[in-house]
Amino acid sequence: MIGFIVIIACKQCDRLVQVEQLSTQQKATCPNCGAHLITCRQNLSQWNMAFAITSLLFLFTSLYPSFISFSQHGLTQQISLWQACILLSEKYNAVLAGLFLFTILLMPVYVCLLTLISHSKLWPKLRLSIARKLTKSFSYITPLNLADIFLVAVLVSAFKLMSLADLTLGYGFWAYVLFVICFIELLTLVDESELWERQQCQFEPVEHLCGQSAMLNKLRRCHICNQLSHEDTCPRCEAKTYFRKPNSMERATIWMLTALILLIPANLLPIMDTINLGQHTPATIFSGIVIMWKSGSYPIASLIFLASICIPIVKAILLFYLIAQTSKCHSPKKASQLYRLLEIIGKWSMIDVFVVIVLVSLVQLGNVLTVEPMIGIVFFTTMVLCQMIAVHSFDPRILWDKYHAYE
Repeated sequence: MIGFIVIIACKQCDRLVQVEQLSTQQKATCPNCGAHLITCRQNLSQWNMAFAITSLLFLFTSLYPSFISFSQHGLTQQISLWQACILLSEKYNAVLAGLFLFTILLMPVYVCLLTLISHSKLWPKLRLSIARKLTKSFSYITPLNLADIFLVAVLVSAFKLMSLADLTLGYGFWAYVLFVICFIELLTLVDESELWERQQCQFEPVEHLCGQSAMLNKLRRCHICNQLSHEDTCPRCEAKTYFRKPNSMERATIWMLTALILLIPANLLPIMDTINLGQHTPATIFSGIVIMWKSGSYPIASLIFLASICIPIVKAILLFYLIAQTSKCHSPKKASQLYRLLEIIGKWSMIDVFVVIVLVSLVQLGNVLTVEPMIGIVFFTTMVLCQMIAVHSFDPRILWDKYHAYE
């Protein structure tokens, strides 16, 4: 139980909130906008280390055994995750290969190793500057987890291939499923605030300031470690601090407009070419959805339609709506809820990117059956990344500024 008082500035509305008397696994939410503030986790070091080690074991176990194998017209092809990465880098697109390698290997391994180090006896012995940099990197990299999206893409790819060939899921696939389960659980257990507290205790404003805006009290909330400070450099992690993200609306608008421009060629140009018995069949995102719908794969077709066509358009509409609301927001609480929705749905548009990566790396039977990437997937990948940057660039606290001005 947390018996001491913790004063936190909400990252959504900038309200100073006093939190105390939290029991284990109990969380506190902002009474102003409903955003998550803090969760009380105690004695989780052993669980964190256990899930980190288990995740690494399942991940490395999934790299080399057969991931998926399929056969058509007497020809059989099987491939591992590591072979898929090598194939992508050597024969096709280095950018797709880099994205694939980062998703399935580099990011998870880094997070697991950092978790093990931070909960070992080595952590207190590290120089403060090194521990600070490691914790900073942890804050940057954990939001980039796409392991679960990749697993869904593998299942979608399997449904697509069932109509063309006989599929067998290998040991590598099942090991990867277990890895994703353990890794997601690890990410839910890791507490970045606790890491920062072990390095340097958080500065606490005086109690009577609670209920007011941090900016009205000349306090800046660090976007890395959540430290409250009057300085323009965070005293705990040494990051630059701002009352609000600089040029938030302008940057969000430019990135989203760029994404909308890229959305046009991403949907008009083919994203992959299927060569079946020497016959080329280029497919755009929409034509692929139509083919799956006609073949009876209604759930998969609906999922791809939502993730690849609806979500990018909805994200653009919602973000521009929030930008318009900054000057006349009558319901900032609802606007904050919309922003949290944008953060949640952001990465799901990557499903189609991973579907292409899986199919290209897996289906290589020469003229009998081969899948090759096309220029459309490059535009689509860039579009998704631009949208994610646009949402991250927007500062939801500006939705509350006029509301706070009347406090």
